[in-house]
Amino acid sequence: MADIEDTPPATQPLPTAAATRVLPGQPTPATLPDPADLRPAGPARRWTWLLGGLTAGAGAVALALSLVANLVDPTPTATPTAAVTTPATVPGGPSPSGPATPATADYTTLLDGCALLRPETVERYIKGASCTASNPVGGVTLSRGMWTSKASGYFDAQVSVMLSPLAETVYQQMLTTSRTTATGTGAKITDDRAVPGLGDRAALLYISYSGSGHVDLTAVQHNALVTVRYSASTHSGLALKDVPSDTAEAAAIACAKDALGTLTTS
Repeated sequence: MADIEDTPPATQPLPTAAATRVLPGQPTPATLPDPADLRPAGPARRWTWLLGGLTAGAGAVALALSLVANLVDPTPTATPTAAVTTPATVPGGPSPSGPATPATADYTTLLDGCALLRPETVERYIKGASCTASNPVGGVTLSRGMWTSKASGYFDAQVSVMLSPLAETVYQQMLTTSRTTATGTGAKITDDRAVPGLGDRAALLYISYSGSGHVDLTAVQHNALVTVRYSASTHSGLALKDVPSDTAEAAAIACAKDALGTLTTS
């Protein structure tokens, strides 16, 4: 009898799966196209920028509304507070060192958007303008007017007033967002300064992009938040040329003063 080998039979290799078909790679451009190449050239580009300001002003209002919505706590919890007794309320206690400062009452009513500016301001900075007022957004005390004139060039002013207990916080966040957005889109901020004597506090930005500029001014006074966007240009031959930045800034400040002057507490 032949010897039985105890070596196990060689393992047969399993059939390999069909090779996966590799699609040819797509060429990757070395650089992305310059956004400037995607915009119309010449006067058309200019008008694209100017018309874009119309929606940009609306975006500032939308941003303020969004910030208010995000800052409101939907389920606030009551926090117990201890009673505080001031010297003036203690019988026989010392009198205050000076007259008490009355608390500033909340602003409660607003005028129609087209009544936020005085006729004198419109005549001086937006001569020949027509005004359109936006309807209030649900649940928010908001007034907004938009003035546009093409009488001797292009003039645009967008003014809004919003009443909110979070006005101060929204004011700070709007400034931060405006600066970040401007620099992130390739625009240049050529002026960024506080405006003394305007509301409780106010700040002005002059933003320039592709040779066209506008003013963004934000002011807060107690529970009122005022935003102004102003741009203006006049004809220089067949082209449009921005008015001097200091003229545009003076116009924006005048618009903000008018809007703040309409605030009432009843």
